[in-house]
Amino acid sequence: MNIILKPEQEQFIKKQLDQGRFPNVEAVINQALELLQEKQREYEDWVEDVKIKVNEAAAELERGEGVPLETVVEQIQARFRHVREDKK
Repeated sequence: MNIILKPEQEQFIKKQLDQGRFPNVEAVINQALELLQEKQREYEDWVEDVKIKVNEAAAELERGEGVPLETVVEQIQARFRHVREDKK
């Protein structure tokens, strides 16, 4: 696999090597890929968590446990008004 790096990316890698943070280019790339994989896992975990919460909320609504949208909007507007009044 051939990879073409932008000049600023090459400079970043060279700087990491010059500072002794990594022994070689491969180590820099490996670290970058590990971090990318970690970010991807975190994102996938977040998506799964949101799905669970949405499903729980949908089940609550089906059981009649939800709060009407109008009530939520009124509560949010009241909080904004309160914050604005406090800033005056």
